[in-house]
Amino acid sequence: MRRPSLRGSHFNLSLRDKLGLAGPLMIDSGGFALMKVPSAKWSATIVGNFIESIDAEIFVSLDLPPSTGDDQHERQRKIRASTRNFRYLTDRFPTKTIMPVVHGRSISEINYSIELILRASRNPSWIGLGGIVPLLMNRYTSDEIATLGSETFIGLSITALRRAFPDAKIHAFGAGGTRTFPAAFAFGADSADSIGWRQAAGFGSIFLPMKSQRIVTWSNDTKRPRKLLDDSDLEQIDACSCPICRSKKSTSSRLAAFNKGFHNRAIHNAWTLCNQFRSWPRNRSAMMSLLANGIFGPRWASAVGS
Repeated sequence: MRRPSLRGSHFNLSLRDKLGLAGPLMIDSGGFALMKVPSAKWSATIVGNFIESIDAEIFVSLDLPPSTGDDQHERQRKIRASTRNFRYLTDRFPTKTIMPVVHGRSISEINYSIELILRASRNPSWIGLGGIVPLLMNRYTSDEIATLGSETFIGLSITALRRAFPDAKIHAFGAGGTRTFPAAFAFGADSADSIGWRQAAGFGSIFLPMKSQRIVTWSNDTKRPRKLLDDSDLEQIDACSCPICRSKKSTSSRLAAFNKGFHNRAIHNAWTLCNQFRSWPRNRSAMMSLLANGIFGPRWASAVGS
């Protein structure tokens, strides 16, 4: 949609090789990008043509995420349109894994989306929860979310998906951060995605498991935007085995590598996201206990038991 020249060069049977991937591949449908480029001639038929041309394990159905200015009527229209796209793609590709995406700015809308998907397919092997990024950025999205809190709304939504689709894998779109994804996992999510590793690296920050972003150094007179590394952070860096850290013998040399440039921070951050589960408790209930104890902050703690 944004770079049409890639349609022929990348979106084909060689995409996995182009990306240098050896594991499973999930292909998004462009629904979120379509919000930014509403004039694009993008449809479920176009998405289906790409699905036909790409070798991947999971294909996300073309969903229509709600915009900030959408009223309830418009949001429900988009939910119905998203379900129609899902039904079209599952009918067209009965042997491929098509992932429907649930959207809503109220619990009733989440349940409405779930109900329509259940009518279209009783047993999707994967299901997504969309629209999380605006909530995590604390944007105003609805009166109900303002009252509940974004974290509580996300927790209730994931719980509703898990209840409706007990055997499906749940993907939380945009919730792949080192604090957000453990919380989403505790409520029932199985996977997530994020570009935060790259964005944080660009702003001089690094990721550490189950913690917020950390600034490596800060010499400006202005108020720093996030926390600096403390002693417990340095212990984690000392124990890190990412490609950048394991090539350095001392903590100071690792910090110097992070200060040196974007690529070192980006590689560390990407590795941390992919391997953060090594620092997690062994099951969801244990992670939920950490949530309730406030390790991810008071807002996630208040979401427990809601």
